[in-house]
Amino acid sequence: MLNNITALGSNRLLNLLTDNCRQNLLTHCELVSINLDEVLCNLGDVIKYVYFPVEGIVSWEKKITDSPYWVVTLIGNEGMICISLLLGINERSCRAVVQKSGFALRIPATIFTQQVEQKPALSMILNRYANVMYNQALQIAACNLFHVIENRLARLLLMFQQRSQSDEINITQDKLAKMLGVRRVGVTKAAGSLQRKNLISYIRGSVIIHDIAGLKKASCGCYEADNATYNNMM
Repeated sequence: MLNNITALGSNRLLNLLTDNCRQNLLTHCELVSINLDEVLCNLGDVIKYVYFPVEGIVSWEKKITDSPYWVVTLIGNEGMICISLLLGINERSCRAVVQKSGFALRIPATIFTQQVEQKPALSMILNRYANVMYNQALQIAACNLFHVIENRLARLLLMFQQRSQSDEINITQDKLAKMLGVRRVGVTKAAGSLQRKNLISYIRGSVIIHDIAGLKKASCGCYEADNATYNNMM
């Protein structure tokens, strides 16, 4: 655990707050490391902390009956984990898993709730973000229903690239398949198609993006729609 907060303001959501509001919130935060595959909060857990990622990527995952978890969305330094507290719900309906190691600002849930109640400006920004998350969840639900695996894989890789600011993504095809809720053979075929178009290459558990513009064309419109939703609402 790191107590020396040296990356203040590097969470885009917190950057939208006024200086006084942000600084007041940060006095209650601590900078902690988040490690690959770490479960920050599990399905059904009582929420103890709220996280604002500074670096790294966290997946928000949902489980349906006996099926594996599938990824609803990815959260980087544009957002926060445990948004349901804004609705007065302190039990997790999804789980949050670290997909890329990094750091996050962490605040106890009780203090976070007090801050939201006492700071209308904070409440307004976070409620806007909750609306963004709601719209993005609807977008992805529609995407999973109507779009082919190649489109969805391109979208997922773009989400990783955007949140990590790196063209190299350390991830296996097996994990990509689980995140997309499909069989590995489907991801293998889709990745092969993207490679033949010289958009990506796949080497030893890493995907390297060679052509972001081309990958955007190969993706469905959901990637740009998610970005537009964030930019318009925030």
